[in-house]
Amino acid sequence: MAPDVRRPVDRWLVLFALALVAVGMVWIYSASAIKASQNHAAATAFLTRQLLGGGIGIAIMLALSQVDLATLQDQPRPIMVAYFILVGLLAAVLFFGPKVNGAHRWIRLGPMGSLQPSELFKPLSVLVAASWMVRNKEAWTNHRDALPKLLGLAGVLLIPLALILREPDFGTTFLIVFVALMVVFLGGAPKWIFAVAIPVLGALGTAFVVLSPYRLARVTSFLNPQADPLGKGHQALQSLVAVGNGGFMGVGLGGGKQKLFYLPEAHTDFIYAVIAEEAGLIGTVAVLGLFVAILWRGYRIARHVGDSYLKLCAMGFMLLIVVQALMNMSVVLSMAPNKGIPLPFISFGPNSLITSLICLGLLLSISKDVSAST
Repeated sequence: MAPDVRRPVDRWLVLFALALVAVGMVWIYSASAIKASQNHAAATAFLTRQLLGGGIGIAIMLALSQVDLATLQDQPRPIMVAYFILVGLLAAVLFFGPKVNGAHRWIRLGPMGSLQPSELFKPLSVLVAASWMVRNKEAWTNHRDALPKLLGLAGVLLIPLALILREPDFGTTFLIVFVALMVVFLGGAPKWIFAVAIPVLGALGTAFVVLSPYRLARVTSFLNPQADPLGKGHQALQSLVAVGNGGFMGVGLGGGKQKLFYLPEAHTDFIYAVIAEEAGLIGTVAVLGLFVAILWRGYRIARHVGDSYLKLCAMGFMLLIVVQALMNMSVVLSMAPNKGIPLPFISFGPNSLITSLICLGLLLSISKDVSAST
């Protein structure tokens, strides 16, 4: 669609996402004030950093919402340049990044904070996969040509994914692989490919967990957290205590007890548990409802946009946000092992917030190409 007839962005999508950002700011302060004070910092220290990240992210979101993504299909050089830059940064993280909680995931930027390249690779992986599927669409009707083309895409994604896995960051790796597979599926790849790929990836994932003592411990503690309530099972049990304490209405904003050093990472990966305790079932369902609304608007955009490349991109960006949210919630509710993955828009972490807003900005850009008749 020509740029001069592009519509305004999807305002409902903006409203739902910014509502989640606002919820995040409120509960980051609630969950982190005591931790900040213990570190001899201002009670608003974590909130201030998140507000700064949110300001940067919203500026990037607004800029990206004005970009015509369809041009990247005909001029893929920016994607290629971004790919090689991020591969270089992912490699630099392993050699020069500080070790935090047993992982090398960040590059220190001095007073400006830190950069997490694996977060930035999430939206780029969607652009790469969608472009590859559309450029090679003739191959998907020919079984002989399909496998080499898909192996080519796997090779392109394998290098950065191997670097992310080496950090180690299994949760982000799983998310990117899952969303990339969905883009490949929706892009028209032969179904028999998945009958082969899914068992192979499942076997590799299982081997990776079994051969890693700390990942295996996470799985066993998930299956039976009571076996080590003060060790590996501590987070899961304390998270469930927070959820149980909240009941239907919650104990009130600021009134939660689990954030008082009972629940580790209360302001990051387990902030949904703090919301559950302080806002109750009503609050958790409201947050879930906002993510479902983003799913609805993202699906609507993908369904009604005419360009096949933009259609795949829209589904990919929407899935990055929604699937990550479901992964985080499942951990908090003890429905899955802990993967160390944040709740989009809400968990503390400027890098995660900026990445979520990047995905939103790209989705908003695609929404401008939706037919005016829809």
